[in-house]
Amino acid sequence: MALMLLALIVWQSYVWLSDIRPQVLPGPIRIARESLESADAIWNHSLVTMSEVGAGFSISIICALTLGLLIDMSTPLRRAVYPLIIASQTVPIPVVAPLMIIWFGYDMLPKIIVVGLFTFVPIVLGFAAGLASTERPPINLMRTFGSSRWQMYRYVKIPAALPDLFTGLRIAAIYAVLGAIFGELAGAFDGLGIFLEQSRLSFRTDLVFGAIFVIALLSYLLFLLVVLIERRAIPWHFQQRES
Repeated sequence: MALMLLALIVWQSYVWLSDIRPQVLPGPIRIARESLESADAIWNHSLVTMSEVGAGFSISIICALTLGLLIDMSTPLRRAVYPLIIASQTVPIPVVAPLMIIWFGYDMLPKIIVVGLFTFVPIVLGFAAGLASTERPPINLMRTFGSSRWQMYRYVKIPAALPDLFTGLRIAAIYAVLGAIFGELAGAFDGLGIFLEQSRLSFRTDLVFGAIFVIALLSYLLFLLVVLIERRAIPWHFQQRES
């Protein structure tokens, strides 16, 4: 926090001393003032973006958990699907986003799909890796007691995979808002991506910085939400890590 405050002071001092045009580099004070004056517009656009993030992230989690379980249950499926998952990361999502607009229009659906594409892979890979790395002694013990496959997953494999799953969720949370922004920049009527583009075209560099700050803040809050859920879901993991 102190380092950030120092950076803001240096930034504002440079703007004052250099007398640089605000269209080129506005100071933090101007950015805060103009952003507050446009707070209603920023709030309305933020609601649209977070609706897209919420829907896309939720669907991505459901699909990733389902596929992660199927991959762990079936070796042939894992061998067939893993290369496709890895290969999907070689395709630039900003290039795919305009195609989503062409195929599905300008409503919310293409943005939800883009958010899903941004967040799906780290979740499914983390969950699948956690399931695959479950220690053998608990599994052997459950088999000794004649447990079913569902009981094996419920009481041993899924709890053991939660730390890796939440690692993937934290990574995905960082990119979720960015995915929505890329989707909006490809084509939309509302959202922080549209507000950002309109501000840029109007040479309102102060509002561009304000939108960037809001995007970063929303990403951080989503990341923090995942961390809080993680602390509630697996408190024993934090106790082991801190000991």
